[in-house]
Amino acid sequence: MSLSPFWDLFFGAALITKAIWYFYERPTNHGVSKLRQLSFYLGMFLAFILLVGPIAHLAITKFWLHMVQHVGLMMLISPLIVLGSPIKVLVNSRDLRVKKIIVGIGRNILVRQLFRPEVGFLIFLTILILTHFSPLADAGMINPNIHEFELILFLVGGFIYYYPVMSGNPQPFTVPYAARVLSLFAMMLPETMTGFFLYSGNKLLHDVPMKMSDMNGIADQHRGGAIMWAMGMLIDAIWISMAAYEWIANEKRIADAND
Repeated sequence: MSLSPFWDLFFGAALITKAIWYFYERPTNHGVSKLRQLSFYLGMFLAFILLVGPIAHLAITKFWLHMVQHVGLMMLISPLIVLGSPIKVLVNSRDLRVKKIIVGIGRNILVRQLFRPEVGFLIFLTILILTHFSPLADAGMINPNIHEFELILFLVGGFIYYYPVMSGNPQPFTVPYAARVLSLFAMMLPETMTGFFLYSGNKLLHDVPMKMSDMNGIADQHRGGAIMWAMGMLIDAIWISMAAYEWIANEKRIADAND
């Protein structure tokens, strides 16, 4: 089983085009800080490493590398992109046609519902379960195209989830800071428990390549679970701390205004 070069071209072209567009829009002119811009470019760079080249091809047959992709795309890269304020840049685009299209999409009632924090939470959780404890998880280890579809789900699901719980973009709904922290903290549980079940289980939860024995397959699954368990907790702690810091800063601004 091997990965078609088409996917390298697809992801490579998409990521490079997005990075060039972001640079062309001059985010600084739209009030996007240099730190947020760095976050966006870092997200693009890490996504390129995970989606184009050796890691992407090896992840087809090595479950632990697939978990590196999962944790990287869904829990690290997606929020990094959100922090880069791409939607803020889009709605203030230098291209009036792009601006008109994005504003029109943002007014669509169904699209707006996607960015309710509770909806994003359910989407994220559903993707997490389906890609590890359902026939889709097994299919992703058998069919390279389904595997790549899962990677797209990770990116899209992560973006939808983190969008309302992080600042920097126009929000269709007001989300209290307390709700942001609570959502991020609550999401840590299913993420780490998924890693724990994969790490501690002695039964294969997915097919393995024909040349790999069940024993090696279980060891591979354990490595993947350990990566998600440990890295998931570490990355989540960073985003929770950031949300808590913004909450405290907002409370301080309110207190100063009242004084």
